[in-house]
Amino acid sequence: MQAVKLPLALVAGLAIGALGVPVLRAQPSSQGAYVVAELHVTDPAGFTDYVRREPASLAPYHGRVVARALPDVREGSAPDGIVEIIAFDSAQAANGWYNSPEYAKLMALRQKSATARLYLLNGVH
Repeated sequence: MQAVKLPLALVAGLAIGALGVPVLRAQPSSQGAYVVAELHVTDPAGFTDYVRREPASLAPYHGRVVARALPDVREGSAPDGIVEIIAFDSAQAANGWYNSPEYAKLMALRQKSATARLYLLNGVH
């Protein structure tokens, strides 16, 4: 009986492993990425134009603005202005957007209408 249990356990283990590998491969390899910007607006009209044009620059990289507001600070000192968070599917997509010719034109408008600190953060699961 013992001689039969071991081969059955091995066969069952191989079957479970064979079925499990495709499921593991189907999981997303990326945890997403976020661009976080601290923005101090110096030219409201210019910044409004930037905000209006920003979604078109994000679309090819599947980026989306998930927050843009004055922060409700709970600890530490507040940033000098608003905070914007842009979500991407991957850091590669975020970098693609930031380094794109489309965003280079828009960045010039942002730099004329606001001072900024930008961060790229990798997401976690």
